[in-house]
Amino acid sequence: MKGLLAFAILAAVMYVCGIGEKTETPTAANTAQAPAKSTPKPESTPNKQAIMDELMKLEKEITEGAMNGDITLLAKYTTDDFELTGVDGKIQNKNEALADVKKEKTVKSVTIADPELLSFSEDSAVLRYTQTIKLKTGQSGKVRVTDSFVKKDGKWMVKSEQQTLLK
Repeated sequence: MKGLLAFAILAAVMYVCGIGEKTETPTAANTAQAPAKSTPKPESTPNKQAIMDELMKLEKEITEGAMNGDITLLAKYTTDDFELTGVDGKIQNKNEALADVKKEKTVKSVTIADPELLSFSEDSAVLRYTQTIKLKTGQSGKVRVTDSFVKKDGKWMVKSEQQTLLK
Protein backbone atom coordinates (compact mmCIF):
# COMPACT_ATOMS: atom_id res chain seq x y z
CA MET A 1 0.00 0.00 0.00
CA LYS A 2 2.82 2.41 0.91
CA GLY A 3 4.51 1.60 -2.41
CA LEU A 4 1.36 2.49 -4.35
CA LEU A 5 1.02 5.79 -2.50
CA ALA A 6 4.68 6.64 -3.13
CA PHE A 7 4.24 5.86 -6.82
CA ALA A 8 1.13 8.03 -7.04
CA ILE A 9 2.94 10.94 -5.39
CA LEU A 10 5.96 10.48 -7.69
CA ALA A 11 3.68 10.38 -10.75
CA ALA A 12 1.91 13.54 -9.62
CA VAL A 13 5.20 15.36 -9.06
CA MET A 14 6.47 14.24 -12.47
CA TYR A 15 3.25 15.45 -14.09
CA VAL A 16 3.32 18.84 -12.37
CA CYS A 17 7.01 19.39 -13.05
CA GLY A 18 6.83 18.12 -16.62
CA ILE A 19 9.44 15.43 -16.00
CA GLY A 20 9.32 12.66 -18.55
CA GLU A 21 7.43 14.67 -21.18
CA LYS A 22 8.43 13.96 -24.72
CA THR A 23 10.35 16.99 -25.96
CA GLU A 24 11.16 17.81 -29.55
CA THR A 25 14.05 19.83 -30.77
CA PRO A 26 12.57 22.68 -32.77
CA THR A 27 13.21 22.49 -36.48
CA ALA A 28 12.01 24.66 -39.31
CA ALA A 29 9.48 21.98 -40.25
CA ASN A 30 7.88 21.42 -36.85
CA THR A 31 7.99 25.05 -35.57
CA ALA A 32 6.17 26.40 -38.61
CA GLN A 33 3.32 23.93 -38.27
CA ALA A 34 3.12 23.38 -34.53
CA PRO A 35 0.89 25.81 -32.67
CA ALA A 36 2.44 27.50 -29.67
CA LYS A 37 1.94 25.54 -26.48
CA SER A 38 0.14 27.49 -23.85
CA THR A 39 -1.79 26.09 -21.01
CA PRO A 40 -4.66 28.42 -20.26
CA LYS A 41 -4.83 29.24 -16.61
CA PRO A 42 -8.24 28.32 -15.30
CA GLU A 43 -9.92 31.45 -14.03
CA SER A 44 -12.71 31.31 -11.57
CA THR A 45 -15.23 33.84 -12.74
CA PRO A 46 -17.18 35.27 -9.86
CA ASN A 47 -20.95 34.92 -10.17
CA LYS A 48 -22.40 38.40 -10.80
CA GLN A 49 -25.81 37.66 -9.30
CA ALA A 50 -24.30 36.04 -6.21
CA ILE A 51 -22.06 39.06 -5.62
CA MET A 52 -24.96 41.47 -6.16
CA ASP A 53 -27.14 39.52 -3.72
CA GLU A 54 -24.37 39.49 -1.12
CA LEU A 55 -23.69 43.23 -1.51
CA MET A 56 -27.38 44.14 -1.40
CA LYS A 57 -27.80 42.16 1.82
CA LEU A 58 -24.82 44.07 3.23
CA GLU A 59 -26.26 47.41 2.03
CA LYS A 60 -29.55 46.70 3.80
CA GLU A 61 -27.71 45.78 6.99
CA ILE A 62 -25.58 48.93 6.80
CA THR A 63 -28.64 51.10 6.12
CA GLU A 64 -30.44 49.62 9.11
CA GLY A 65 -27.33 50.14 11.24
CA ALA A 66 -27.11 53.77 10.15
CA MET A 67 -30.81 54.30 10.97
CA ASN A 68 -30.26 52.82 14.43
CA GLY A 69 -27.08 54.83 15.04
CA ASP A 70 -25.03 51.60 15.29
CA ILE A 71 -21.50 52.95 14.89
CA THR A 72 -19.96 49.57 15.78
CA LEU A 73 -21.71 47.85 12.87
CA LEU A 74 -20.77 50.63 10.45
CA ALA A 75 -17.13 50.57 11.56
CA LYS A 76 -17.07 46.80 11.04
CA TYR A 77 -18.17 47.07 7.40
CA THR A 78 -15.98 50.01 6.32
CA THR A 79 -12.26 49.97 5.53
CA ASP A 80 -9.84 52.02 7.62
CA ASP A 81 -9.34 54.36 4.64
CA PHE A 82 -13.10 54.67 3.96
CA GLU A 83 -14.20 57.94 2.38
CA LEU A 84 -17.73 59.36 2.10
CA THR A 85 -18.78 62.08 -0.30
CA GLY A 86 -22.21 63.23 0.88
CA VAL A 87 -25.07 64.82 -1.06
CA ASP A 88 -23.80 68.23 0.08
CA GLY A 89 -20.37 67.57 -1.48
CA LYS A 90 -18.71 67.27 1.93
CA ILE A 91 -15.93 64.67 1.98
CA GLN A 92 -15.38 62.75 5.22
CA ASN A 93 -12.98 60.04 6.29
CA LYS A 94 -14.16 57.07 8.33
CA ASN A 95 -13.86 58.73 11.74
CA GLU A 96 -15.58 61.93 10.60
CA ALA A 97 -18.43 59.99 8.98
CA LEU A 98 -18.93 57.78 12.04
CA ALA A 99 -18.94 60.84 14.32
CA ASP A 100 -22.00 62.16 12.42
CA VAL A 101 -24.02 58.95 12.90
CA LYS A 102 -26.98 59.21 15.27
CA LYS A 103 -30.18 57.24 15.70
CA GLU A 104 -32.62 58.63 13.14
CA LYS A 105 -35.80 59.89 14.78
CA THR A 106 -37.26 61.84 11.86
CA VAL A 107 -36.99 59.14 9.17
CA LYS A 108 -40.03 56.95 8.55
CA SER A 109 -38.47 54.62 5.97
CA VAL A 110 -35.55 54.07 3.65
CA THR A 111 -35.83 51.91 0.55
CA ILE A 112 -33.18 50.77 -1.87
CA ALA A 113 -34.14 50.31 -5.52
CA ASP A 114 -32.61 49.81 -8.97
CA PRO A 115 -29.37 48.15 -7.87
CA GLU A 116 -26.74 47.76 -10.57
CA LEU A 117 -23.40 46.02 -10.22
CA LEU A 118 -21.20 48.28 -12.35
CA SER A 119 -18.03 46.22 -12.05
CA PHE A 120 -16.81 43.27 -10.04
CA SER A 121 -14.03 40.77 -9.50
CA GLU A 122 -13.29 38.30 -6.74
CA ASP A 123 -11.97 41.04 -4.45
CA SER A 124 -13.58 44.32 -5.56
CA ALA A 125 -16.93 45.60 -6.77
CA VAL A 126 -18.81 48.80 -7.52
CA LEU A 127 -22.54 48.90 -6.77
CA ARG A 128 -24.93 51.72 -7.67
CA TYR A 129 -28.51 52.08 -6.46
CA THR A 130 -31.22 54.62 -5.69
CA GLN A 131 -32.18 55.25 -2.09
CA THR A 132 -35.55 56.83 -1.24
CA ILE A 133 -35.88 58.42 2.18
CA LYS A 134 -39.31 59.24 3.62
CA LEU A 135 -39.57 61.43 6.67
CA LYS A 136 -42.28 61.21 9.32
CA THR A 137 -43.42 64.67 8.17
CA GLY A 138 -44.34 63.23 4.76
CA GLN A 139 -41.41 64.75 2.89
CA SER A 140 -39.22 62.48 0.81
CA GLY A 141 -36.08 62.57 -1.26
CA LYS A 142 -34.02 60.37 -3.55
CA VAL A 143 -30.30 59.83 -3.57
CA ARG A 144 -28.15 57.98 -6.11
CA VAL A 145 -25.50 56.04 -4.18
CA THR A 146 -22.36 54.48 -5.64
CA ASP A 147 -20.39 52.26 -3.27
CA SER A 148 -16.97 50.75 -3.92
CA PHE A 149 -16.24 47.51 -2.11
CA VAL A 150 -13.11 45.49 -1.43
CA LYS A 151 -12.94 42.01 -0.01
CA LYS A 152 -10.68 41.63 3.01
CA ASP A 153 -10.25 38.39 4.93
CA GLY A 154 -13.17 36.89 3.02
CA LYS A 155 -15.69 39.63 3.78
CA TRP A 156 -16.90 42.59 1.74
CA MET A 157 -16.20 46.06 3.10
CA VAL A 158 -17.17 49.51 1.83
CA LYS A 159 -14.13 51.50 0.75
CA SER A 160 -15.94 54.58 -0.51
CA GLU A 161 -19.42 55.98 -0.99
CA GLN A 162 -20.60 58.76 -3.30
CA GLN A 163 -24.08 60.20 -2.72
CA THR A 164 -25.82 62.41 -5.28
CA LEU A 165 -29.16 64.09 -4.60
CA LEU A 166 -31.70 63.40 -7.36
CA LYS A 167 -34.19 66.07 -8.36
